[in-house]
Amino acid sequence: MKSQENSLRTSVSLLVPLSMAIVAGCASQGPNLDSGDDEAAVDIVPVVPVVVGPPEDLKESVPDACELLLTRLDETHPLLSDLDQTLAGQAARIEEALDQIRRPVPPPQIQECPAVSVGDIGNKEIIGAIEWLYLEPPGRHYRARVDSGAETSSLSASDIVEFERDSEDWVRFTFQHNTEEEQIELELPVKRVILIRQPATVEAERRVVVEFDIRLGEELQTVEFALTDRSHMTYPMLLGRAFLMDIYVLDVSRSYTHERYEAS
Repeated sequence: MKSQENSLRTSVSLLVPLSMAIVAGCASQGPNLDSGDDEAAVDIVPVVPVVVGPPEDLKESVPDACELLLTRLDETHPLLSDLDQTLAGQAARIEEALDQIRRPVPPPQIQECPAVSVGDIGNKEIIGAIEWLYLEPPGRHYRARVDSGAETSSLSASDIVEFERDSEDWVRFTFQHNTEEEQIELELPVKRVILIRQPATVEAERRVVVEFDIRLGEELQTVEFALTDRSHMTYPMLLGRAFLMDIYVLDVSRSYTHERYEAS
């Protein structure tokens, strides 16, 4: 390939001076306009063009370059064929995926839940989503929301202060759900401490747990409540799964299933 390039350069170097000589010859044979004779005859001498062909080595190199080009094309033909087959396979897979996307999806079958009768819940009682609770202390009625999604029951409290009394952990807090209610200051022993992790917070919240005696209807129970600020909630108390376990079955479509307790 290097020899072919050198031959081509040699041919060009021969053609350029020869072309310049032809142009100079044509100019030297033109009319003489400096004689001053207006009627002077002008002798026109015909110029015979000289045709210069390419050198012999250039003629011989052209067929070799063509052969080399054809050889390279023959070598790339299998690669192009493989590429064509690969693209065809990918196009087929894309069409198959589009067919699956366009295929209509049958609607899910709706299964009806079996009806539950009172006899199916055994000796458990039905409890509604909202119930009246009688809290001791302070000996008053409060509405509570029942939530099976919460493990521990909670009670609205503010100004929570932990302290020690007789070598035991105690807590002092204010129980007031809204500004219309009277503030109640309470002091109770600490039963335990739990950590609650909310979805919107990164760190777990520490909560103190105390016990209250409550009445739901005529039944008296001792229930653990975690102290937390529920002033932004509708109800000051929440009953969780620990309260419901083995005793109640929650029916969210009902409320106030138990009579309000009347202290004697």
